[in-house]
Amino acid sequence: SSIGSPLIERMAAMLRPALLSACCLAGLLAGAVGDNIAILKPLEGKAGPPTAWILIPGAQISKDTYIPLAEAVQKECSAPLWVAILGTYLTPTVIPEELGPRIDYALATMQGQGLDLDKVKLFYGGHSLGSIFIQDHLAANHGSGGPMAGKVQVLGQTLFGGFLQRKYTFPTLAYPVPTLTVGGELDGLARIARVAEASYKSKGMADFPVEIVMGMTHMQFASGEPPLLVKLRDLLPEISEDAAHAAVARLVAPFFEARAGVASPVRAPLAGPSTEEFLKPIIAAYELEGSRHFNAPAQIGGPDEAKCVKGGCPTKSRWTEEAQRTISQVDGWSLDVDNEYVDCSSTPLTGAEFHLPVIKNDTPSKTLSITTYAQGYWDDAFPSWLDWKQLLDKYDTGFVATSAEELGTKLLSRQCTLIHGLGQVNTSFGVDDPDFCAMTNVKAYKWALANAGPATVARFQKYGQKYTFGKDIPKAGGPLFLDAHLAFEEVDGPDGEKVVQVSAPAQKTELDYWKDHFGPIPRPSFIPDPGCFHYCKLLSPARAIEWLYTDSLRAKRSLPNSERRAIIV
Repeated sequence: SSIGSPLIERMAAMLRPALLSACCLAGLLAGAVGDNIAILKPLEGKAGPPTAWILIPGAQISKDTYIPLAEAVQKECSAPLWVAILGTYLTPTVIPEELGPRIDYALATMQGQGLDLDKVKLFYGGHSLGSIFIQDHLAANHGSGGPMAGKVQVLGQTLFGGFLQRKYTFPTLAYPVPTLTVGGELDGLARIARVAEASYKSKGMADFPVEIVMGMTHMQFASGEPPLLVKLRDLLPEISEDAAHAAVARLVAPFFEARAGVASPVRAPLAGPSTEEFLKPIIAAYELEGSRHFNAPAQIGGPDEAKCVKGGCPTKSRWTEEAQRTISQVDGWSLDVDNEYVDCSSTPLTGAEFHLPVIKNDTPSKTLSITTYAQGYWDDAFPSWLDWKQLLDKYDTGFVATSAEELGTKLLSRQCTLIHGLGQVNTSFGVDDPDFCAMTNVKAYKWALANAGPATVARFQKYGQKYTFGKDIPKAGGPLFLDAHLAFEEVDGPDGEKVVQVSAPAQKTELDYWKDHFGPIPRPSFIPDPGCFHYCKLLSPARAIEWLYTDSLRAKRSLPNSERRAIIV
């Protein structure tokens, strides 16, 4: 991965002076002519301590488009709620350097209109890019370092179309202020799989609830006409703006009330499955993959990669084990398969070790045991124009897929399963002719269809772009296999609809590979036997589940219109 690429750093260095200048100018304008803030006074008839909510918009989204949501939250809250929504003058969104002074200015302005700062229960909030900026600001400026020189305490924050960044959740969630995360089921920018990760990291922590609103999109946290990027990436909603705002308000109000010491009325649950039930198949898919951001951080490319030794890591991909079963299952025999994440290209020449599949048999119990190896590859591991994927992944927005694009696997051939495992010494290499890689990838797709929620599957069957599977792509040699990647190609389906054909690179070597290819030349002792392999590039069930829930819908259910064709990424 080139997440911290020189291009990104150069761009940041070039933009920073301009942003700081804009920040200074915004501060001068605020002091001279009044800041660009929308302030909503509390509704009449509310009792309890005064509560205030300062909200940071998403990039290029006007502050005024959040007023309907703010009004819905005011209506739902039991206590009187002030709302300040920060606008912007020159930059696409409120930038980090200006947040402190502008929050103080907003509080002072509300104080001038009647807010008692000695009694206020203060909360922050952010949408989209604003959710990233506000959480960083709050992490660095809370308690005695909080607003108004620490005289006002921030009791919590709400993140919409965003989530706590991984820097705050790995290795364990360690954020100083309670945080409510709300995601939209059909958010085309902050994808639902990334919200599932946030829920996974905060499970059982009452101060860090994560909730999903069914049928809601990224733009529906605001209202009106979306900016260009949202137009290009968001999905079509299945509920109205009013319904979306009301649902969000029913999640925000009790979060505020619990931390402000206000009694909450009994509220009916939102329509549809609970968040826990809805996210269950997504989390299960990532655990089956052995995701670097879920249950297997200690892998090559994972945040705990330092725990890998000589190319071998202490975590595994359970899905890779399914591929070996597809190749090696034999009637009447038990098959135990284990796996380990490794650097598939590691060799002693680099100070690491070879990692090659091994088979053992226990004839009395009729049990075969096979050890396999795997390595994940991700979207941000591949070059992209102007490094846009790396930039967005660095900011951890959920814009790009979070599952592995593929699992590179080192598996044992069926020929050697039968020869070394069962003693069937005359087995020909022809038993490895089937497209075992494609067969396993079909299983991943079917797993996703079988385990996704019923409403998700129904939507996918009606609108989603389908996967089909091509024949395995043979590669002659380890380097060629390692350099090849799972192919996703848009083709015409049998009914004329565009489908995405998934094709897997594969490398197969027969028992006598060295003899068949190098003849009488003796194999040097430092080169391991190159025979008995059946390597595959696998589709992760997590990538299949992401496709079902989000990316398959872009062709027919993208925001501009239901017929617009979307680029596959």
